[in-house]
Amino acid sequence: MTAVHGRGAKARATLAPTSLDIRPGESVAVVGRSGAGKSTLADITLGLRLPAEGRVLVGGVEWCTPSARPPRDRRHLVQGVPQDPLAAFVPRWTLRRSIDQAVRRLTGEHDTESRVRRAAELAQLDLELLERRPTEVSGGQAQRAATVRAVAPGPAVLVADEPTSALDARTADAVSAALLSVTQELGIALLLVTHDPSVAERCTRTLRISAPR
Repeated sequence: MTAVHGRGAKARATLAPTSLDIRPGESVAVVGRSGAGKSTLADITLGLRLPAEGRVLVGGVEWCTPSARPPRDRRHLVQGVPQDPLAAFVPRWTLRRSIDQAVRRLTGEHDTESRVRRAAELAQLDLELLERRPTEVSGGQAQRAATVRAVAPGPAVLVADEPTSALDARTADAVSAALLSVTQELGIALLLVTHDPSVAERCTRTLRISAPR
């Protein structure tokens, strides 16, 4: 698939032709220089933008194409872990309320307790921390909570765009380890955009992309 920004004479390529297949439980690190299109690839996989050419399949079923966004009833299948974890939460709500609302909206289920408890356990996050607001936890705890929010709806694919870039080295190491552990345990395909070689080395394989010419 490819991506283009703008139209007509002002159009410019933002993602060179890229092909990728990720199996359940596999993790692929996406690396490359700034401007290579790493975040564009992540956004297309999430369904936040459409490819100019090509298509994305999830479980062998069409997810998005140049003319079609992901169907509403399947949006839980691809979830994202943000670079800024605070962006995933409503500031005045507790972490649990934000997570519960997201899971209910995506799955249609009212009782989210078992989903959230299991995701928190795998992300190694104390359930008591979910009763706090986003500004009342550390950056590492907020990113683990964002992982819980992404995992609890039961996705087939998880997209993480530089999820540890705002964390100190020790915390980043622990958070990336937890993220990889969660996806392996649950058989979730992980697309991980990173500039950190140590994080990329932990993944199943690496996809290096270059800026379009």
